Amino acid sequence: MTLPIPFSGSPAYNGPDVQIGDVRVDGVAIYTPIGVFPIQGSRWMVVSQPIPMTTTAGWGIALAVIFSVLGVIFAPFTCGLSLFMLLGLLFLTARTHTMSGPLIVSIQSGPYHYMAQEIVYSPLHAAEALQRVNFAQALATRW
Repeated sequence: MTLPIPFSGSPAYNGPDVQIGDVRVDGVAIYTPIGVFPIQGSRWMVVSQPIPMTTTAGWGIALAVIFSVLGVIFAPFTCGLSLFMLLGLLFLTARTHTMSGPLIVSIQSGPYHYMAQEIVYSPLHAAEALQRVNFAQALATRW
């Protein structure tokens, strides 16, 4: 069994580069922290595990505080509870939807195997990371 060639410096430019986690891919090779693998005939598998999260919007909290302060200021002039306080509570219902979690890419090139991980933080970032993996797969089947 032969081990992968250890990475030593920056090789000559061999075409388009794509970065997936801690793996860099160009037209000829896959550069990982443990060595350099040939890209020809490599197989790629993606496991996406993002977790959707819903939180109260930061701007909603800020507006709720501002309207509550205005409600306290105008309370003596309105004989009690002000509509500013009710409007402030309405802003607390504003929600933001995000996602966070790992995108795990398994790369197999001949006898070599490596797993890269990239943390995605939005649906657009997840789609962009999958496009980079698809591009690397296209480079692998180019030969």
